[in-house]
Amino acid sequence: MKKCTIAMMLTAILLFMISCSPDAAKKTKSVRSDDVKKAETLCWKDIRAGELPPVGAYDAIDSLVKKWNLCYERIETGCEITDSIRKIQNEADQTNETYFKSLEKKLGKDWKKQFDRELHLSDSINWIKISEQIRSMNK
Repeated sequence: MKKCTIAMMLTAILLFMISCSPDAAKKTKSVRSDDVKKAETLCWKDIRAGELPPVGAYDAIDSLVKKWNLCYERIETGCEITDSIRKIQNEADQTNETYFKSLEKKLGKDWKKQFDRELHLSDSINWIKISEQIRSMNK
């Protein structure tokens, strides 16, 4: 009786493992969909090292990224620059280059210059507001 039960359990486990393992075609399909996802999820990775800025310091770039409909990810690394942070920065530089080239096709060759001009203007206005807030808090 025990031998029969054990044999049935082993057979059930074996059938389960066979039926649940992906075949080669499914693996290829999932790899292709992952490649498509990677291409679609290209994103501007902005690595920020050092002390965190005051609240509101990133408002200008956040609103501009939204206005331009860009994928943007800010990564705060803290003050200590380690080998792993350098690796993240190098990877970000490579993906940013690819993303920016794709944006040139979509938005035109000089999109980044225009974006930077708008950012400089917005940042200037934003920092005036932040400076006023800091001064009023120190009174």
